[in-house]
Amino acid sequence: MASTTLITNMKTVIANGPSSVTKANAIAAAGPITDYVGMCNSVLTNLDEAEVKLNGVAGVAGLLALTDPTSDAANYTLLSNVLASLS
Repeated sequence: MASTTLITNMKTVIANGPSSVTKANAIAAAGPITDYVGMCNSVLTNLDEAEVKLNGVAGVAGLLALTDPTSDAANYTLLSNVLASLS
């Protein structure tokens, strides 16, 4: 699943940690001062939340199960495509 790869990649970025150059770039006065590690953790949290929302019972699969394929054919097809993209 695509979301699993994204989460794994983000965990690897966090585990690798930023280089000294990246740290310097993140706190340079000329640019936006950024908590690089904090932002990485925030992105990971957002990816975890997205995976639950998109793939959980209340997510796309749940919506697809509730959508009538005959009377709501267009929405059913669109949701099927979204679900296929997430797989």
